[in-house]
Amino acid sequence: MVLEQFLFETRYLSIEHLYFGEKRLSVLESALIPHAKFSSYDLDLLSYRDRNDILFIELGESSKEKLKRLLGIFTQYKPVVAYLFAQDVENRLLLKFALHFGVTDVLPLNNEATLLASIFTKNPNKLDDKLYMYQKIELEKKIERFFPFLVFQNAQLTYANAQAKRIYETNDLLEIEAKVHEDVELSEVLLSHEDVQGNIVIETASNKEAEYTCIVKAFDQSDEKIITLIPVDQLQDVKPAQTVLNRFDFIDRLKDRLAQQSVTKMPVSLVFINISNLDKLSRTFKSTTLYDAFKNLMLKLFQLKEENQELIQWSPNLYILMGEDRTFEHTCEQTKHLQQELIYATASEKITPIILSSAFHVESDDLNVVIDYIEKINTQTLLPQDIEKIKYFELEYLENVIEEQEQIRYLMHNCVNNKIPIKLLNIYKGLCINTHAYILKITEDSYQMSCENLQGYAMQIEKETVLQAPNFPKDIKAEVSLVDIKRSFVVIRNLKFMPSSANNRQHTRVQTSIRTPVLIKYAHRSSAQGDIIDISVNSIAMKVSKSFREEEMLNQKVRLNFSLPNEEGDNGYVIMEIEAKVTYILQKDEFTKIVVMLDKLPKPYDDYLLRYMYNRQKELIFEIKKATKAYN
Repeated sequence: MVLEQFLFETRYLSIEHLYFGEKRLSVLESALIPHAKFSSYDLDLLSYRDRNDILFIELGESSKEKLKRLLGIFTQYKPVVAYLFAQDVENRLLLKFALHFGVTDVLPLNNEATLLASIFTKNPNKLDDKLYMYQKIELEKKIERFFPFLVFQNAQLTYANAQAKRIYETNDLLEIEAKVHEDVELSEVLLSHEDVQGNIVIETASNKEAEYTCIVKAFDQSDEKIITLIPVDQLQDVKPAQTVLNRFDFIDRLKDRLAQQSVTKMPVSLVFINISNLDKLSRTFKSTTLYDAFKNLMLKLFQLKEENQELIQWSPNLYILMGEDRTFEHTCEQTKHLQQELIYATASEKITPIILSSAFHVESDDLNVVIDYIEKINTQTLLPQDIEKIKYFELEYLENVIEEQEQIRYLMHNCVNNKIPIKLLNIYKGLCINTHAYILKITEDSYQMSCENLQGYAMQIEKETVLQAPNFPKDIKAEVSLVDIKRSFVVIRNLKFMPSSANNRQHTRVQTSIRTPVLIKYAHRSSAQGDIIDISVNSIAMKVSKSFREEEMLNQKVRLNFSLPNEEGDNGYVIMEIEAKVTYILQKDEFTKIVVMLDKLPKPYDDYLLRYMYNRQKELIFEIKKATKAYN
């Protein structure tokens, strides 16, 4: 399987590149980055708790400690495809591990194009076999869910699925076969070589009779026949197909409606149902579970939509109801009603979609303008200046249902009922600590949660934490009232929604280990002395005692001069003389905080900064592990 085919075949699967400390396979990373669900993870940083379908694991030098870490991953998550890259591919312990867990292949840790050629090739290989088996099993699971069916060979029953066994009220194939042959006509059909369809009556062991449409498909070459049984009453109850328009059909119809609107002055109203947490749900739950949940959601939408409204799927996460000759006020009321009903319909489900509903009263007859607004609604990038130009109404999740504290309580109970893990997020000296936790106990004003030692230590210092979960519409900040690291639990209270995501930090920042003075040169000959607060690969935060006006420095270029530890430099330090742009200024009583963005640093400064960041992160990880060792 060549790389392009692999990326296409696995587009609905998740891929993780795991490594211990240092990422060496940049050639592999570059090849997989185009995949929509690809990510990397350092196993030296934190415990691995994500469920991914395909794993590429840099093992480096094999050791019992590393294999023990992988043991937990393979035992708990059972990836579809897994590659191990090691320096010692002939290591007996490693090969034994790979054989036991059905690892796809063990390959040399070689960061060259030949590595890709050994995985992605035109000739069928182990990767093809693994993916084929996975797809076959998934297909069989789906087929099993449709109708009862039986497989006969030479009139002898060789297979009956679970639904067929339920009909005949037995798991014994011989008993089912005998009951099938009791029907003389069906028994004769099994001896023929023709495809046949007709109705039969099946009497169960409990003397109940039911009529089924029986479809017999014959395969002459193998002398096999597949019998499918469809309940007659189910066929009779089938209503005309409820149609969900795709994006292209919708645009065609919208174009016609807008053309008519210019004459009839009959406005077009659009109601949007946005599943805003679809990406999180996709990473947390299997595709079959998601399919069932959204199938039920679609059925509910069909029940709730008004007459002459059409249902459209604009994107995987956005559904639209389109109608005509409705006032904006009526559309807003329908939006509120839909929001309530859909939330109540999914309240007891394991999967809780975060539904953001909105209404758009289309008055423009310019198709391109309307499509542009729809796409902004889809990507949640509609700006205040856009909303000023159109008739638009929006509801946040649970906004029209219950108050904020009740929302949070409902969401936390939902995590308990459906065993949904919650991610706790803390910052330790700039380093992000993010691990999974579960709710152990809920009281009137607090929540007791499990926590890992590293997380507990960071929470003990910060006195607060951030909660993230696939069913949360926003991140939740909580006060930490008690941490028991030894018993691995924490008590939190005063939970509140955060106005923005705690993941807005694009790059890891770290605090320097010692006071790091910095000289800021600005406005030709002016300068100021300060200290670095924290540093990342693309920004530096500093505090200076001097007061600044925003207009004096904001968005201005400055030059920075400071030292960083580096064994290659004189006396173990290197001088950083770099240019940056001021992006943030905050005047406080005792100092001014200044944040600068770093442009692409010239060599050797980029190497100095990267090396410092890497070493400092390792120091912090060692520091926090050492601090929590006493609690183990």
